[in-house]
Amino acid sequence: MAIVADRKARPGRVKQPVPLEGSAGEQDIPGWSGRLMAWLRVAAQLAGIQILMVTGTMLGLGIAGLGPAMTAGAILLRRLAEGDASDALWRDFWGAYRQEFRRAVIVTAPLILVVVLAWYELLVLLAHGSGTLAAVLTGAVIAVGGYAIACLVYAPHVLRRYGDAPLPALRFVALAPLLSPLTAVGCAVTAVALIAVGLRYPPLLVLAGIAVPLLLTGLLVDRWLDKVDARRA
Repeated sequence: MAIVADRKARPGRVKQPVPLEGSAGEQDIPGWSGRLMAWLRVAAQLAGIQILMVTGTMLGLGIAGLGPAMTAGAILLRRLAEGDASDALWRDFWGAYRQEFRRAVIVTAPLILVVVLAWYELLVLLAHGSGTLAAVLTGAVIAVGGYAIACLVYAPHVLRRYGDAPLPALRFVALAPLLSPLTAVGCAVTAVALIAVGLRYPPLLVLAGIAVPLLLTGLLVDRWLDKVDARRA
């Protein structure tokens, strides 16, 4: 379960990050106007990354597109969180998408298949199952599907952060929720809460229903990965 500690170069990243509040055109605007422009820029970035991730997922027909799209989106979202927002979202996203495509598909496709199969089995059990055995099987299916979803949450952040080969990366992602249960629970609660808000307000779900959960879960996962790296140092 070795993870290579060398960080990968981020596609399209400039050498010296420029904070959002201090970017050209905003640093000369005092008070709330400058802050408002900074927040509008963040909102525009989130909406743009959301659209690109949806497009990338559709381009890969779902199973083959979700992993690369989330990984490329995670790279751009991390830059946004660090105050180094991309000035070329289209170029940087598709560059990362192509670069990470094979590795991301190998890591995420098995997890997506497990989620799909668990969902199908759950629907069958709810429609036709009865008795104690059906209840036990339903609980087991929910547990397996939930664990696969937790692994999917970790996957794009592990892939953007490390350059391991696909199989070692998949092994680490498959074990990560067990190694960090509190982080996994935090990610699950964050994702569920934000999705619930998005379902209550559909425009928010359309504009940032993937980007915002991916951004916030990335902050949680990175805190745990920082501890892993520190122990290895």
